Amino acid sequence: MINANKQKLQDFFQGNLQFEIPFFQRAYVWSEENWTIFWDHLIGEVEAYEKGLQSEHFIGTVITKQKENKNLSENIVELIDGQQRLTTITVFLKALADTSKGDLPNLRESIESLLWFKDSYSEKHYRMIHSRIDKPNFHQIMEAPEEIEEQDNSSIIKAYQYFVEKLGSYTDDQREMIKQVLLHKVPIISMLLDKDDDEQEIFDTINSLGVRLTIAELLKNYLFKDKELIEHYEEEWQSVFENDEELVEFWSTVRSSGRVKRDNIELLLYCMLIIETKKEVRLEKLFSEYKLHLKDMALDQKKQFLLSLNDLANLYLEMPQKEQLVEIGYKDDIKRFFHLLENLEITTIFPLVLYLYSNITDDQELKRCFKILESYIALRQICKFTTKNYNNLFIQIIRSLDKIKIQKNIESYDLLDILKSFKDFGNRLPTTIEVQEAFQSSVLSNKQAGAILYIIALKDIDSEYSDTKTLSSKSFSVEHMMPKKWEENWSDESLDELSRFKRKQKILTMGNLTLITKNLNSKLRNQSWESKKQTLSEFSSLKMTTSFLNHENWNEESITERGELLCRKALEIWNIE
Repeated sequence: MINANKQKLQDFFQGNLQFEIPFFQRAYVWSEENWTIFWDHLIGEVEAYEKGLQSEHFIGTVITKQKENKNLSENIVELIDGQQRLTTITVFLKALADTSKGDLPNLRESIESLLWFKDSYSEKHYRMIHSRIDKPNFHQIMEAPEEIEEQDNSSIIKAYQYFVEKLGSYTDDQREMIKQVLLHKVPIISMLLDKDDDEQEIFDTINSLGVRLTIAELLKNYLFKDKELIEHYEEEWQSVFENDEELVEFWSTVRSSGRVKRDNIELLLYCMLIIETKKEVRLEKLFSEYKLHLKDMALDQKKQFLLSLNDLANLYLEMPQKEQLVEIGYKDDIKRFFHLLENLEITTIFPLVLYLYSNITDDQELKRCFKILESYIALRQICKFTTKNYNNLFIQIIRSLDKIKIQKNIESYDLLDILKSFKDFGNRLPTTIEVQEAFQSSVLSNKQAGAILYIIALKDIDSEYSDTKTLSSKSFSVEHMMPKKWEENWSDESLDELSRFKRKQKILTMGNLTLITKNLNSKLRNQSWESKKQTLSEFSSLKMTTSFLNHENWNEESITERGELLCRKALEIWNIE
């Protein structure tokens, strides 16, 4: 390392200094939350300066690496870390220039001289040299911001529009003050690496200190520091992860896995390593495990790894996601399976799912496999069997299927035989009796119960006589037929203390739960059975609700009866035989 020191931002925007963003860096991803923080801190420093206060706001760290420049007129450094900050500041300065009113004749020119410089041949050189994804939008702002289309979703363009709006009401004198405060009162720690320094070590150090560098960034840097692999970057990495902003947004979308939140690309890389190694992988140590896995690979093996990752990424992209799972029908077999995974937040099964996608070419066999897994997960959830061992369990299934693959093509009955072979409570299938008992006694969360009831509701409308064969899961919420606060309008003085306790338990079970529209939920609240029947008769359309509205009373016996009916439907849907 050459040096590390505190510097004013002015030092980053002068002379012939240029910052080149390496190809392995992610796209610009800062959002309004980040821009607002930057703006608030900057204006806070402006106000402090106006009051004569001695104040500075430290904005973070920028790590650069000296490049071997081709001629003396160039001073290009690679921007290893800090591109989000410097891009934001550059876009802000362009907005500051573009909103100037002409009251200070040289203001716009003085700001633009920070953003680019001209050489002796009058050729313009931008202060920042952006990567392929962001370059068109960055140049749009620098050259022709008036031609920006309103519907453009680029984060860089949105940042520009955000700052233009913020700066619109300021005078040019105020703009000059903002510029000076930004350049002199918002310092940064600059770390400059020598051209021979290993930025990978710096990346690892930053990561170990808790700064959020994504697993994908770290892995990309680790792989493509091998110069013989760079020629495969565009086709095998960029094409599937960074080809456009829609892809970038998809891979950075966060998914929940219980309490843990991971973005799509991290989950893909987790799946990839499990499929490659058939071993347990710790998500929190994913990059370290990748380094161990790739360390001793020959060049050809690394090329094959990239090909396999590309293939798996394309399969991951095929998996139904988010909005595709909101409104489905019962016969949408694959979407129904993924809807259950999404709502029960089970992502530990993804390695097995992608393994099946990779190894089963027959669409009907693949559907049957997903139907088996859907039944396995749904029945275990109804019975409240543990999910703690799922990560190891699904790896175990991959290992077993991999042995079968050596002899023949994998078929759905192979998967079924493996599941049926499990005997331990932590991984076995529930029995029919256990499912029946669960419908009378299991207490699921509203989210869990809602996922089960939604699929039962889809089964109810799966008829040639139905007006509609799809339902929107976003339209419904879980309702207790007998409310949890039943004492308000359902008082029964004949109940002793034990009976009251049993009722409180019973009303939490599946037989007392139904789906209603979210707008109806607030209307029902703790209504008496007579009032609730009338309201539900008028507004509810789901068979699981309406077919029980002829009951004169709603009590424990009614809940038991309805639980038995729901159980029969569940066993019909999730028949794993």
